[in-house]
Amino acid sequence: MQIPEVRIAIVHRNQLLRESLTCCLSQSSPFCVVHMASQLYETGKDLAAQNLNLLIIEFALLRQLEDEQLLRIGSLPLGVKVLVIDVPEREEDILYCIEVGGASGYLVQNASLKELERNLAAIVRGETVCSPRIAHLTFCRMSLSARQAVGSGVGNGVPLTRREVEIVGLIEEGLSNKEIATRLNIGVSTVKNHVHNILDKLQLHNRHSAVKFIRTQAILTGQNSL
Repeated sequence: MQIPEVRIAIVHRNQLLRESLTCCLSQSSPFCVVHMASQLYETGKDLAAQNLNLLIIEFALLRQLEDEQLLRIGSLPLGVKVLVIDVPEREEDILYCIEVGGASGYLVQNASLKELERNLAAIVRGETVCSPRIAHLTFCRMSLSARQAVGSGVGNGVPLTRREVEIVGLIEEGLSNKEIATRLNIGVSTVKNHVHNILDKLQLHNRHSAVKFIRTQAILTGQNSL
């Protein structure tokens, strides 16, 4: 069975590192670097037009991003994963990658090529390589965030139906409305109605926020909704 190509963009200030990573990854199927830049703003519309599967970005650049640029990362299709590299070995910095950068994985400073390959393989499988300590802290913070959201009255109190939760799960996979309709054998207009109802019930403005909200609720209640 042929493994689907993984299309990667690398955003890092160091040109030698960008080119070295590109050279190394080109030797390892199924990875293919389709875009390189020294700053996120240099990518312009190219980033969204490359049909990416994965964005590799330097931690220092992630920390420098303004809100508008962070939203540019957040506006990428949900199926695009983010790997942050050159991360200092401090818990707060690692958690920043996850909570603010939406990272699916991270590499600390002085990590090896073997560790990069291990992280990439995990991300492709839909997994994350991290220490038990970081996993624990992430769960604790998400749980606290969910409790605060519930306490502040996020949402209109109307529970999502099974179908709506199912659609949120498919949105998380990166499926478009048309693809969701095909998967569930329903009309595109029906999917759009479901998405509208989901956002209305949760009092949110976009699909990405709905996925994050459902995830935190699942952790808070101990359920596996997605």
